[in-house]
Amino acid sequence: MHATKKIAVVGAGMAGLSAAYRLQQFGFSTTVYEKNHSVGGRTASLEKDGYVMDLGAITLSPAYRETMQLIDEVGAGDSCTSTQPVLAFARDGALHDIDLSEPLKSAIKTGFLSFGAKLRLLNFLPTVLRFWSRCDFEDMAQLEELDVENCESFALRKAGREVHDYFVDPMIRVNMFSSSKLSSAVDLIWVMKVFGVPTMMQVKGGMGVLPQKVAAELANVQLSTVVEELRVEDQRVAVTIDGATRFFDGAVLAIPTEKALEIAPWISGNQREWFDKAKAIPSLTVHVGLKTRPDSSAAMVMVPSSEAKDVLGIVLEHNKCPDRAPQGKGLIALHMTGEWAESQRGLDRLQVARNALDTIVPFMGDLKDQIEMVNLQEWDHTDHERYVGVYKSLRKAQPEFMDGRVTFAGEYNSAGIEGAVICGRKCAAALARQLR
Repeated sequence: MHATKKIAVVGAGMAGLSAAYRLQQFGFSTTVYEKNHSVGGRTASLEKDGYVMDLGAITLSPAYRETMQLIDEVGAGDSCTSTQPVLAFARDGALHDIDLSEPLKSAIKTGFLSFGAKLRLLNFLPTVLRFWSRCDFEDMAQLEELDVENCESFALRKAGREVHDYFVDPMIRVNMFSSSKLSSAVDLIWVMKVFGVPTMMQVKGGMGVLPQKVAAELANVQLSTVVEELRVEDQRVAVTIDGATRFFDGAVLAIPTEKALEIAPWISGNQREWFDKAKAIPSLTVHVGLKTRPDSSAAMVMVPSSEAKDVLGIVLEHNKCPDRAPQGKGLIALHMTGEWAESQRGLDRLQVARNALDTIVPFMGDLKDQIEMVNLQEWDHTDHERYVGVYKSLRKAQPEFMDGRVTFAGEYNSAGIEGAVICGRKCAAALARQLR
């Protein structure tokens, strides 16, 4: 029915690939343009010296229903495996485990919170019960009623300083790559829902297998291609690449907000206001292959800013999924702040790795003599700041994301892979309706 309708999709991250996949199902001819030499965006992986590194996205949650459906559709189900759901919280020179498969038992036994702090955690319960069903990846703007204070203010008011410093702060840091002072209280409920499951999922061969599987289903993906400009002319969308203009019936922009404004500066209205406020969060991921494995069973270490202000969180990749490191060896990923990354400019990668490992000595010991492999992945946009008021602003802007011949896909509806996949599907459906 739509064989003559052509759609340009700019960006081959999970949002763009999801949009292209659904548009192709609807019968449209899609062309995906990606500036990098591979697909995936922030859901990419790299194999080096026998180590498999997830460069961006860390894990999948069974709560990601639409992502899991997409995985099944593209035949990637066999690549998924349940993984060890153990988190560790750093405090006072030690790691304290929480087993998500037995959360109540672990919470009672753990020593990273005092007995009084554990009781005060129950003060979150009325809010969680009230808003849990509204914590819907389909539309996080449903939680705008909570979007009136930051996570720090909410946690201090409900449960006190200890709960904030050693539970809320590290959870927000590793998940939002931001701080509790910046993130809306909405994000705390979102994070609690993501981790409120007894298992986590991993992709064998790396998270990058998922976008590769989706891309393999698409008819036309053009890599190493930079879109310079995108504009609407009459009833067509003009896309400029290397000075040449190509015309399409519609388009999906699935790139970070600041990049979208560069190639489509005509964006206006509530959407423009939302994009202007969407400040990018930079970071640096330092992967270190180790000769031996650290003495911890955790897949992820939550790091309070009071314990190590420069490291947002640590992933023990060899515990996360068995194929991430050679037998008997270890692989850890240190997610560092953008400010720390800036301080390391000009240093060679081995020195950067050694400096990163220095930040975790107090609770993980000195691992520098174990270094076998190093990889640095710098991100100028890991996510956008989810400041207080962002979900109220999102409510106003959402209709404009899906209106017209150019739609916008990304982690707008909600954060993470699931938010990207859902937003891509919504953009595809909106274009299909309009172009019919």
